[in-house]
Amino acid sequence: MAALHVRALPMGLFPRLGEQFVARWHRAYLDSPHAVALVAVRRTGAEEDVVGFLVGATDRLSFHRELLRNHRTALAVRGGLALVTRPAVLSDFTRTRLRPYLRRISGSSEPPVPKWSAPRAPVADLTAVAVATVARRGGAGRRLVETFLTRCAASGTRWAELVTALEPGGAQDFYASTGWSVLHDVVTRDGVSVRHFARRLDLPEGS
Repeated sequence: MAALHVRALPMGLFPRLGEQFVARWHRAYLDSPHAVALVAVRRTGAEEDVVGFLVGATDRLSFHRELLRNHRTALAVRGGLALVTRPAVLSDFTRTRLRPYLRRISGSSEPPVPKWSAPRAPVADLTAVAVATVARRGGAGRRLVETFLTRCAASGTRWAELVTALEPGGAQDFYASTGWSVLHDVVTRDGVSVRHFARRLDLPEGS
């Protein structure tokens, strides 16, 4: 999963920190009751190759809190080691992300929730999905996304969001044709144009 993520989804900081960091980050999705990690495999005889993956949160805020509580130290250590051996990435990180990340790690970036506030409706986050070139156009990506959305709906989540890079032949056309609605376009800290999508989820029958 980590190797495919770094190769197929280079956008953002985490893939630039290398496979070991991404693998440790993915592990947080495996351990969480608020997240999903899926793989698509291709079987050749007795061998299996990972040709696709998806990681996402069924409840974005709860997963974020859990990530900071249970995985903050391990991710910070791995991230620090990766930055030391990647001077160009370290320079970009210091310039664009150091202060926000320090606030996030310290837990000060999230305002306290008043005791009188109404219950928060969970929002799902499709964080990353990729399919290897050899397996594309075979429906693996669609099945990964549909399985993720089914699990989100089964958990009671009614709204899902994602972000994808805007590029020729990119995933934005796939999402636009499979029921996702455009929210807005922005430019990231790294100067990459991205599009935010959202989708309303139906609860399973009998819920």
